[in-house]
Amino acid sequence: MFIFIASLLMSTALAVSGSLTFWKITAPYEFYKPIVLFIAGYVGSIIIWWILIWLFGRPFNPKKERSKPSAWAKFWHDDGHRWLMLHANIKIKVTGKEKLPTTRRFLLVCNHRSRFDSMTLTPTLRKQKLAFITKRSNYKVPLFNRFMTGQCYLAIDRDDPLQSLEVMKKATSLISSGETNVVVYPEGTRQTKDIIGPFHEGVFNIALRAKCPIVIVTTSGTDQVCKRAPFKRTKVKIDILGTLDYDYLEGKTAKFISDKVHKVMEEHLERVGV
Repeated sequence: MFIFIASLLMSTALAVSGSLTFWKITAPYEFYKPIVLFIAGYVGSIIIWWILIWLFGRPFNPKKERSKPSAWAKFWHDDGHRWLMLHANIKIKVTGKEKLPTTRRFLLVCNHRSRFDSMTLTPTLRKQKLAFITKRSNYKVPLFNRFMTGQCYLAIDRDDPLQSLEVMKKATSLISSGETNVVVYPEGTRQTKDIIGPFHEGVFNIALRAKCPIVIVTTSGTDQVCKRAPFKRTKVKIDILGTLDYDYLEGKTAKFISDKVHKVMEEHLERVGV
């Protein structure tokens, strides 16, 4: 929460110094002065931070893919997400962190409920390197698209099978080389009505080719953020259900694995009442 803490300190400093110097409190009814200065300082500091973040992101060109993730990009990307979660009044509860593999890279698969899914997942697993397979339109988001590039995010065109296959190969390479873990939403799109939609089974070939474990994760509550933020708190729950080791995956088909993961997710989401 570097951006948030720094903004609070800058705003407090302006409120205190301003009340003692250029906008002094001379009467009891002028108690509003430090409040106004604090608000102005906070807004001004955020503007300054976004300008700095724009500058920090300049080294990462969204038109040029990277083979290695940048720790610099991850820091600012994750901190930006934490800042957004704070101001959207989101409280995240996570279970099962101890189930994450600690000795090798993995493919993480999760259900997809909202555009806030990845924003809540990255600060929750901030100790993990995560490269998401994401739709091309997400690369149109200013500022963040550069930091996505810096972390080796992979833009996929769901209407282009050949391009999708190339993305799968790159994801396999990132895991096999040990550079980063890869996150994918096998539903391919957000589900707003059903508990969980059908999977695109092809994404599970990434784990088979990379010979890596699959981490199964579910997210619930993110679909309520837009309805409640920022005045009502939204409780988001991220459950790490378990890991399918490659010893279990070896020799099985992508469809078999897809059906297995879908069943595990669906049964859990039904239990928690999504």
